[in-house]
Formats: sequence, C-alpha cells, structure tokens
Amino acid sequence: MDIAINWNVLEARGEWAIVSGDLALDNPLRSAVMISLFTDRTAPEQPSASDQQVGITPPGNAANSGRRDRRGWWGDAGADVPIGSRIWQLRRAIKVGEKAILLELEQIIREALQWLIDDGVVSSINVATAWSVMNVSTAEFSVSLWEPTAAQPQTFLFSWTWEGL
Repeated sequence: MDIAINWNVLEARGEWAIVSGDLALDNPLRSAVMISLFTDRTAPEQPSASDQQVGITPPGNAANSGRRDRRGWWGDAGADVPIGSRIWQLRRAIKVGEKAILLELEQIIREALQWLIDDGVVSSINVATAWSVMNVSTAEFSVSLWEPTAAQPQTFLFSWTWEGL
C-alpha cells in the first residue's frame, strides 16, 4: 500500500490524506498514476507540432513572458525517462475548437504513463478525455489500466481546470 493523495482540482495540487491522525493508505497503482500525472515533467526545448497547435510555446518565447523555466524535477537530470507529465503546460493553452486540447491532453497522459507499460506494471492503458458539462474550463479524464493478470481494468477519474478559457 502507498500513502493516499487527495487531489484538489481548483488549486491543482495534491496532499497526503490523514485519517485519525495518521497517514491514510491507498492503492499503489493509483498513487503511481497520481505522481505520474500531477508531477511537473520537464518541458522539451522545442514543443511538438501538436503542442504548438494549442499554444504551447518554447521556453523563453515572448508568449510566455521570456521565462526559460522548463520546470521538472532536479532528480531527472540525466535520466533516460523523466517522471511526471506536461499537463502543466496546458494551463494557458488556447481552446481552439473542442478537440485540440483534449487530444493534446490525451497524448500528454499517455506519455506520462508509458513507463507503466515499459516496466510491465500494466499491459495496456486507455485514456478518455472530455470537457466538463459543469465548467467549460475543466477537462475530465479517465485512465483505465489493465494489469497483466487482471480480468478487469482499474479505472481512475480526474479533472484539470485551465486558467483564462
């Protein structure tokens, strides 16, 4: 078992859950998914074409006020595969139509969770994304993971709120 993480959508951060004055425990696969999705992965020097399509600009570009901060975790320096995701880059993405950001979000989620397949933790991953019917600036997404010997997937539901959409 792993320490349970409660995700706060509005503040875009997680906190360890406390029960009766002690750290709560949770499903280790859920913990791995939470860390993989909601830890900031280092941004590439040059965004891909699909990144640029939704308004993700290179570090130091005028659109991001000249900032060179690529975020990420210092422990990833020299790592072949960094931890985390680039969901944070979508924070100021441009909502062009209904699909572009959702497709980019799906790609970013798959990129962040690929290590689970590479390491044999799961045999396949399914990601579904949609705009919330309650809040047009919030995307909801589900991640279904099939462990190699499981008959049914484990499915986790999340949401992410954008600024300025």
